Amino acid sequence: MKVFLSWSGRRSKAMAEFLQNWLPDVIQAVDPWVSSRSISQGSRPLPNIADELSECNFGIVCVTPESRGSEWVNFEAGALSKVLEESMVVPLLLDIDKSQVTGPLSQFQMTVSTEKEEMFKLVTDMNKRLGDSALVPDRLIRSFEQNWPELQEELKKITSLKGETKAEQRQKRPVDDLLDEVLLLARRQEIRLSTLEKTIDSLRIDNAGGGRFARTSRIEPRDTGGDPDVPSEVKMSDADTRKAKEAFARLRLYGVLGVRIMGDRVTVNVKEFPESDSAAIAEFRDAVSGLANEISCSVSVKSTSGNSYRHDWPF
Repeated sequence: MKVFLSWSGRRSKAMAEFLQNWLPDVIQAVDPWVSSRSISQGSRPLPNIADELSECNFGIVCVTPESRGSEWVNFEAGALSKVLEESMVVPLLLDIDKSQVTGPLSQFQMTVSTEKEEMFKLVTDMNKRLGDSALVPDRLIRSFEQNWPELQEELKKITSLKGETKAEQRQKRPVDDLLDEVLLLARRQEIRLSTLEKTIDSLRIDNAGGGRFARTSRIEPRDTGGDPDVPSEVKMSDADTRKAKEAFARLRLYGVLGVRIMGDRVTVNVKEFPESDSAAIAEFRDAVSGLANEISCSVSVKSTSGNSYRHDWPF
């Protein structure tokens, strides 16, 4: 499960970067993303942030006295709550009381990072959203108890940090960048809606029409209990047809439920994919990598339990 970590300011950033390492120590199936570390050198940051906002289904907003009024954290919290219907946004507070948080962040259920019971509830809520990959309660308790002291100690260090240095103040993302990100997300949403209305980017096997593809929001295999068959007659471009066929062929073992094609990005919804068996995980990732290389597209795979895996193309 992808977890988006939102931050603004020195202490908020330190929280997000520590949580990126700490959360998987508690729940191995979560995959935290933070912009300060997860964007490759040479990449354009705004498209990367927009992509992650659209793909994550759990968001943690790191809130300190300095960041509570930040345009960035308020915007990203709002975007997370709207991009996905099942999204969950949790403002995580440090050195600030819940009563001091106002504006858009106040509508969410807040968590105090230094309160052990509240942090355990946060990881429990995350664990529940993992479906079959969730830890059993006893194991989750042991994992949390083992890692809590480390978080507690780190939060003390972060709390003691002073204000931002002049260099950090110069590096703050300007409001113009925020407006650019809003515009970028709006444009991508417009493209998605237009694509759904006009084409091609997604398909469905029409059960009532003899198994032909119809131009709709996704493609779905017929519910026959067996592998999905790919019909010979289609109503779409040859390029997108090939991508859809490859997705079904290469990932059919994982129960393909649908495929969405948007330019050079392909999203495949499956029933499940391996999360614990190392050999099975390697086989699954090889299949996704092979699909991405064959169709020359980045491929995201999402399971019904909320887990996701992405292979970017080119590397």
